[in-house]
Amino acid sequence: MLKPVSLFMGLRYFRSGGRSNLLVSFISMLAITGLVLGIALLVVVLSVMNGFDRELRERILSVVPHVQLIHSTGVADWRQQRQSIAQLPMVTEVTPYNQVDGLIHSRQQTRPLQLLGLSVDAVPEGLDSVLTEHGLSVPLANQLLLSESIAEDLNVRVNQRVSVIIPPISGGKTAAYSFQVVGIFATHTELDQVLGLASLEQVAQIADIPSLVQGFRLQVADEFDARRIGYALLDELPFGYGFRDWFQTHGNLYQAIQLSRNMVGLLIFLIVAIAAFNVISMLMMSVVDKRRDIAILQTLGLSRANIVQLFLVQGTMIGLFGISIGVLFGVLGCYWVADLVGWIETMLGTTFLNTAVYPIDYIPVDMRWSDVASIAATAIALNILATVYPAVRASRMAPAEELRS
Repeated sequence: MLKPVSLFMGLRYFRSGGRSNLLVSFISMLAITGLVLGIALLVVVLSVMNGFDRELRERILSVVPHVQLIHSTGVADWRQQRQSIAQLPMVTEVTPYNQVDGLIHSRQQTRPLQLLGLSVDAVPEGLDSVLTEHGLSVPLANQLLLSESIAEDLNVRVNQRVSVIIPPISGGKTAAYSFQVVGIFATHTELDQVLGLASLEQVAQIADIPSLVQGFRLQVADEFDARRIGYALLDELPFGYGFRDWFQTHGNLYQAIQLSRNMVGLLIFLIVAIAAFNVISMLMMSVVDKRRDIAILQTLGLSRANIVQLFLVQGTMIGLFGISIGVLFGVLGCYWVADLVGWIETMLGTTFLNTAVYPIDYIPVDMRWSDVASIAATAIALNILATVYPAVRASRMAPAEELRS
């Protein structure tokens, strides 16, 4: 237990902040400022990286299938097979689809297009929420829904007609199809760069497999178990199926997010560590500044252990003060960073995040109190560790040597 005199003197030294020595006061403010900035940045950056991880799992993987079953020649009895797959316990959603890749052409401009055909009776939940948000539904024959990014690049408006050019399929010829744009949507993900939606039957005709579907888009209960589930499904289904999971299409993105989170977290953690160890410099100068006070306290009966406790209290209070303010600024920053970035984009007339480069076009924030607590606890531990050496050094001071002058 701390003796009252050690606690009292430690708090007094903390409040004084080295007023008798401007250099000590400056170093003290520098140590506190470093802790505040480091903690605040670490909280905000980890929350943003957590946000990217969350958006990958909840938004991107809601419009991208966890497992995509592909049949080599097309599925004729797809309604029955869909029901069979839907009954499997690990599968949460089954959607028949047809898909062709081509080009969309309008007003002498061309963009790559991934034309996805869906049935009105079976729309993936993720895409359905996007369409509902924009007041849209799956288009009918010769109708097309375009992503906002493609529509803006081609300067296409609703009710305008566009041409979709499909390369040769099964040894045929290049074909062009005319579609009427009946709606524009935005998933706010990288899919906006290529995605167009049409009816299931229309895309089947374009793919030269009338009345068939190419396969099924599956969502599973545990997306990280998608590959094992894919292999298990091949054992249950008739011959001719293959599969592609989200690890093949977006696995690199997930790994990049995790690597960035770890590297940025480590970098800013080192900044916090450096700021915490600035306390060493501050306390060492404080020891030098107060060496006569220490000598007098020792002659009055304060033991070496009491001197250690005194400076531990001072250093700990500095750390707690800086860490508390840093956590407060970090939490407030998490609530404001998205609006701040949006305001800066508006003021500068630019876009920092574009789905042509980044997986999403906005700043996601997912602040987790467990991360905040871990950051604060680690910073406190580093601060206490940095306080030990100056405190021990102060306790070894010889009173007679200091009082002699």
